[in-house]
Amino acid sequence: MNEDKPSPRADLFIGIAFLAVSIGILVGALRMDRLERLQATIYTAPGLVPGILGAALGLMSVLLIVRSVRAGAAVGVLPSARIGQHWRLAAALVLCLGFALGLVGRGPPFWLGAAIFVSAFVFVFQFDDRRQAGTLGRGVVFAAGYGLVVGLAIHHLFQDVFLVRLP
Repeated sequence: MNEDKPSPRADLFIGIAFLAVSIGILVGALRMDRLERLQATIYTAPGLVPGILGAALGLMSVLLIVRSVRAGAAVGVLPSARIGQHWRLAAALVLCLGFALGLVGRGPPFWLGAAIFVSAFVFVFQFDDRRQAGTLGRGVVFAAGYGLVVGLAIHHLFQDVFLVRLP
């Protein structure tokens, strides 16, 4: 059994990051259309479940921050991190920010932006394995096909089933 636990300092930084994410989720949930023109109740509003999940995530984040501070995480200096050790985290951050800031609401239709994002994500995280196996071409085709299917499925699910307007 592995008994390695994250350091209190790691818990502190993760708690702060998740708190920021939960605030973003809550703001987004509050900005969602409440479908009042369709005489919908508050219980059927599209932002209800994301709002509840965002609030729960925020509460858990605060508890994690408090626990880490009690364990002594606030004492000391910031840890040094090398980007090479955390390339997957950096790649996910760049891809997610690129999607949120560059593709959503500004560029192509949402389904195409989602397809581009999913395709890029799949390709980047399969790149090493595909290169070693000599199947980079197949990886590009797989990522593009998978991204297209997921982008169209997300668009259909939210627009036609949940009646949520996508940017």
